[in-house]
Formats: sequence, structure tokens, C-alpha cells
Amino acid sequence: MRDLPSDIDADVVIEVSRLLDDAEELLPLPVHELVKRIRTTLQTRLSDQAIEELVVEMASKRGLPMVFDKPAA
Repeated sequence: MRDLPSDIDADVVIEVSRLLDDAEELLPLPVHELVKRIRTTLQTRLSDQAIEELVVEMASKRGLPMVFDKPAA
């Protein structure tokens, strides 16, 4: 994984890692749903896009399939 910028939230990185560890029942990974779960679990200044990029990067390193469909409004 790349070096993270200094403004990254370590708690978000840990939470993404935990969610990916438990992802067997979620495959393929619903990226937007994971962002919603992180938002309900943690308070962070990171944007949804920054969290999505982190999820995608960490999931791709693990070779996990992902779904990028946005939920219906």
C-alpha cells in the first residue's frame, strides 16, 4: 500500500481493514455501502470520495471484487 497522506484518519484505515477482513458475506463489496457503514461508525473529516478511494485501494490489494453502483436516492 502507498504511503498515506498526513491528513488521513488512521481510525478509518483500521475500520476499512476490519470491514474487509469480515467481507466474505458481502462479496462483491458494495463500495458505497461500506462508506455508509464507516460514516455511521466513525466521525471523520475525510470526504466520502476519500473513503471510497481508500476502500477501493485496500480491497484491490486483497484481490476482492467490488460493486460501484450508487444506491438509489
